Amino acid sequence: MAKLRYRTLRENVVDEIRMKILNREYEPGMRIVEQNLSDELGVSRGPIREALRQLEQEGLVEYVRNVGCSVKQVTLEDVYEIYLLRATYEQVAVRTYEGQLSDEDLAQMESIVEEMKIFGEDDLGNLVDCDCRFHQVIVEKAGLNRLLKAWTELNYGNIVCYFAGNSDRKEAANRQHGIHERLLNVFKSKDEETICNAISEHYMKTVKRLMKEGSMSDEGFKYKV
Repeated sequence: MAKLRYRTLRENVVDEIRMKILNREYEPGMRIVEQNLSDELGVSRGPIREALRQLEQEGLVEYVRNVGCSVKQVTLEDVYEIYLLRATYEQVAVRTYEGQLSDEDLAQMESIVEEMKIFGEDDLGNLVDCDCRFHQVIVEKAGLNRLLKAWTELNYGNIVCYFAGNSDRKEAANRQHGIHERLLNVFKSKDEETICNAISEHYMKTVKRLMKEGSMSDEGFKYKV
């Protein structure tokens, strides 16, 4: 039986506010009033203030002096930077073991990919969790604690990008199984260079899709994708 993880009041408050933002109950630019949240969630303003500080670090909320907190607009540049770093960390990990994941590692990734099949448009939180666990196998294999820590610290960024880049929730849910299955098959080849290229393509595909949806040309974006 899986062990239940103890969660603090602050963690629960963070999750509540985060999901309101990601589900667009709180739109970009909307001001977040501590007292209103305190009344709504039935908690004191202390945990609300702590939660907002964490969400500011995650990039979901921005604070302006004498104005307060508001929901931050996630830009294409934000998505690019977060995915560029995640891809780079994973490529570094792959190069340390030359792309040679064990059969046990591949089986674990395959199990996660199969798990993705059961989730739909109302389960994006679970899909994000599957996504993070799938990619964590890639990084953990390297056995580099600082690399894993740096990669893990970007998990919140992956959540931000996931929701910012997927306005059509049904379409977003439907494509997760396929894109991770393709990446898994590349890992099965155990070809280091092919895997590293596939990781970059896996992440940059979202950036390219957002550019296309925004009618932005390659020349119109300041970074090379």
